[in-house]
Amino acid sequence: MSDFTSKTNPERSSPRKASRPDHAEGEHRLEAVDTSSLDRVGVTSARPVRVASWMHGTGPFRDVEPDSPEYPGWHYGSPVFCPDTQDHRPHDHAHFEVCIVRRGVAAHETALGAEELDAGTVVVMAPGMVHSIHGLHDLHQTNLYYLTEWIADDLMTHWREAGLVPLFLAAALFRRPQAELVTTFKLTDEEMEAIDRELADITRESASKFPSLTFLKSALLKVLIRLSRACVRQSPVEVGLGFRDEVVSALEHIEVLIKKSEPFHVADLARRLDTNPDYFSAIFRESTGLSPMAYYQRRRAQHASIELLDLRRSITEIAHGMGYCDSAHFSRLFKLHQGVTPNAYRGLYTVLEGEKRPLWWRGKQSKGGRDAEPTAGA
Repeated sequence: MSDFTSKTNPERSSPRKASRPDHAEGEHRLEAVDTSSLDRVGVTSARPVRVASWMHGTGPFRDVEPDSPEYPGWHYGSPVFCPDTQDHRPHDHAHFEVCIVRRGVAAHETALGAEELDAGTVVVMAPGMVHSIHGLHDLHQTNLYYLTEWIADDLMTHWREAGLVPLFLAAALFRRPQAELVTTFKLTDEEMEAIDRELADITRESASKFPSLTFLKSALLKVLIRLSRACVRQSPVEVGLGFRDEVVSALEHIEVLIKKSEPFHVADLARRLDTNPDYFSAIFRESTGLSPMAYYQRRRAQHASIELLDLRRSITEIAHGMGYCDSAHFSRLFKLHQGVTPNAYRGLYTVLEGEKRPLWWRGKQSKGGRDAEPTAGA
């Protein structure tokens, strides 16, 4: 890891490291015993962003809701989990997780080793990153979860915000070694206060019966941009993707084609960029870890994901509207890139008007399944 700016010292200093757990020399492995998913942490089409916190407590595990005298404030999100201990087991996520440490200390362990976390530390975990937390002392942490496809819809606008795409979107877009790294940096008091205002706004809006998606997205992007700026301020080199101009132009053109439901041909794009198709494919793969066609299909599936959250449109209508030859072809490619069928994706996140829980919840309840809403992990 590069040097980072301390919360209390404007000069650069390395983050403090916790002791590395005992392993065979040269070996440090973590195997996930559980995988968190966005539906389990309460992300839905009506609330595509979720703020929740964990704070050290005593007695049995409980949720602290906004109407409780124990509730620490809207900036902590909802619910606030209050266990006497937290789950230390290694786990990973099928989504991004942004953790902000408010007070206390803990050791955060990944395949890279263990690092001490204290007040003001931010940890950005990419999907698939295995980690655990231990050595807790009076730890208060706030976790931010969001539906990546929802904010990636306007990708090239976000590209202009330094650090935003590399930190909070790239691992879902590309296949790069950097996605295996955990990003850790510090917030100043002023940065924390500004972010807390946005987190409080997200929580209050989410608590309403019909939250505004425009409001939620605006507040989420302000949080992510403030976090990006804090990271760039401390480590500008590490948050850049370093893509060639030709590759960035290709990404932008692919977005246009998808939104217009127009076909994509590598040769046509190479010609547009005044380059050889083989050379273009090589530099594109070098930057993104994907072939141009594989990236196009991945992004098309991600755009389709947002369309699927609208229950007024049938899957066949969405498939045809996005240029797929038929719904079977759409389903096959969607599952290849998103891991589930379009119908299953829709069931994970869509909610009926005025409700908070997704469609899969109703099916589980009717079959005597889960008896409590899935909660966020540490």
